[in-house]
Amino acid sequence: MFYSIKGPTWRSHRKIVTPCYGKKAIRHYADVFNAEGRRLAEALARKGDGVKFDVYFDVVRTTTHCVCLTLMGLSKEDTQNIPRMEEVMLTTQEMYNHIFTKMIKWWLQISILYWLLGEKKKEDYYIKTLTEMCSHIVEKRRIALNNEGVRNLKENDEKIMNVVDRYILCGELSPQEIVLETFGLFTTSQEASAKIASGVLLFLAHLPVWQDKVYNEIVAVLGPGDSYVHEEDLKKLLYLDMVYKEVLRYLPIAALIQRTVEDEIAIKNGEYVLSAGTTVTIPLHGLHRDPRLWEDPDEADPGRFSPENVRQRDPNTFIPYSLGPMDCLGRVYAVSLIKTLVVWVLRRLVLEAEGNIRDLELHVAISVKFAKGYNLRVRPRLQNVSK
Repeated sequence: MFYSIKGPTWRSHRKIVTPCYGKKAIRHYADVFNAEGRRLAEALARKGDGVKFDVYFDVVRTTTHCVCLTLMGLSKEDTQNIPRMEEVMLTTQEMYNHIFTKMIKWWLQISILYWLLGEKKKEDYYIKTLTEMCSHIVEKRRIALNNEGVRNLKENDEKIMNVVDRYILCGELSPQEIVLETFGLFTTSQEASAKIASGVLLFLAHLPVWQDKVYNEIVAVLGPGDSYVHEEDLKKLLYLDMVYKEVLRYLPIAALIQRTVEDEIAIKNGEYVLSAGTTVTIPLHGLHRDPRLWEDPDEADPGRFSPENVRQRDPNTFIPYSLGPMDCLGRVYAVSLIKTLVVWVLRRLVLEAEGNIRDLELHVAISVKFAKGYNLRVRPRLQNVSK
């Protein structure tokens, strides 16, 4: 179940696909993000006025299609016909929970207990499901490369060559490694983006004052209709950015990260010395909730990310994407995708929810999420939306 690479191999594999997540590539993905954002808004509008539902499942379907149509290089038809896609889409969180449980419960490291408790059967199912889905994606791209011609593809625009094609053409990865890397980037792109986007929508539902601020700002920047959302527009939506960052603080997509010290280093003015080979664990969830760094850390307050508040705070108190050469590869992709989806939804719908965010139970594992889902209601906005 585990696929772990590090050192030179990890750096090499990351370098291959880095162009797919860069700013130039993101501009090419805007058409997909806008089209899928419109579809998401339309799907949510069909839920019915006042009906309570978990928005995550609609959002993860949208982010899955976006990832397939951009990073995976698939067509809409291909995406709709990938075997086991629905299973993977709906059970990815279960897979992560399975991995996390095995990590923290020592008795599951004993093979016979792992088998007797039925955990091995679950793992075999997950592996089979993932392998079938990702093998199909890779085979689709192999066939496409043969039909399109590698030379013509490179001459067309290498900057937007998708992740799978880059892995296939680089000649550095075995067929099995290509399948495993494809799954890794697939799920970390679609599942993580879905969690964050769902969190933003739920925050806006619980914080009507901030929802009004974000909506009014959207209208001021883009106008009252369904105009196309450009990357330049997103940069002007400061209130949306504040809500987005507060969601990342409140629900970090990685509850903790681990790093290995390569060279001996002294920290805190020499008070502590970390030897080479030391494993350092950085609890992002704890860091983002530390009352010494954040006022009322258990409250949801996007205002803490206003420009003036950010200037007064040490930048290392907020590191949702980690730092340095091992920071999150998909951070720019996620920002553009999630904000575009939110703009489309908010222009069409008013979001509503009951209670206080701080009263919602959290599930802290590999990532942090709301334990009982992202439950909200929607109703149409009164303003007429131009077609």
